[in-house]
Amino acid sequence: MTVTPFDPRLGLREQLACWHEVAAAASAHDDPRHASLPPAARAAALLAPRPDGRVRRWLGCADGAVVGLAELFLSDRENLGWGFAEVTVHPRHRRSGHGTALLAAMRAAASDAGRDTLVLSAMRGTPGPAWAAALGARRAQELWESEADLGALDPAALGDRPAPGYRLVSWSDEAPEELLASYAAAVDAMADSPDGGLGYESAPNTPELVRARERCAREAGLQRRVVAAVHEASGAVAGLTVLEIPLLAPELAHQDDTVVVPAHRGRGIGLWVKAEMVRRLAADGGVVRRLHTTTDPSNSHMLAINDRLGFRLVGVREQWKLPV
Repeated sequence: MTVTPFDPRLGLREQLACWHEVAAAASAHDDPRHASLPPAARAAALLAPRPDGRVRRWLGCADGAVVGLAELFLSDRENLGWGFAEVTVHPRHRRSGHGTALLAAMRAAASDAGRDTLVLSAMRGTPGPAWAAALGARRAQELWESEADLGALDPAALGDRPAPGYRLVSWSDEAPEELLASYAAAVDAMADSPDGGLGYESAPNTPELVRARERCAREAGLQRRVVAAVHEASGAVAGLTVLEIPLLAPELAHQDDTVVVPAHRGRGIGLWVKAEMVRRLAADGGVVRRLHTTTDPSNSHMLAINDRLGFRLVGVREQWKLPV
């Protein structure tokens, strides 16, 4: 197999089509519950810049066909010794050493960038975890993937209550300028979220980075919706939940951050903002049908909130650490 660098910004339609074909085939095989992203949606995601680091990609070719994909993210803000690696091999071409060859290209690139660890992600029930173990990687974290069927929920019976002294504010795509600084600071509260021993270290957030991430989401074809609880006495964001909706495939929306600033915890704000998000989605008339979220199993508080909102476990994703 030959491994070739792939840059979607060059606009080579044949390469983009091959990337989509392999990704769609792997998704249909490994995750048949979900429809694959449309080609245009996948292309938008590939072309969108990352505001916090660099992405390198490779195509693996054998017998004149693309049989595997590799993607390496190198953050320039945090965990500067790590590279986050994804390897995808077409189901018809697995167990032939293609994934290992793609990984070798990423290890070399990570080493050249001064990284000493690759973080691999694999869904339990697929060949990924066994492959990672065979490489000598160490399982560092598991994440529970859960989904809620909006059609089965009664928005009026979600069990949340308003928090006295707070008001809800919502927006799409861009945070209001008057809340931008406190919103950026509130996102920093994610730093104390359980990570199961992975050892992820977060760098401080900034208003400039918030704006950059908002631009990136738009270019990737995502609508970002936010519901925030604002502390009335100070005017600062005390808690928030963020949802990303792929505009070309809006049936399944993905939960991003949900966080409450430590000084405001214990008042039911987490449940309140997430329940309000569900109500607003229901009011849209069912464009979004299901919500997907990922939670560390040691985060019992968030799991309890998710349970009250109708989320049910659909899979387990494992994070593995591999020395470069």
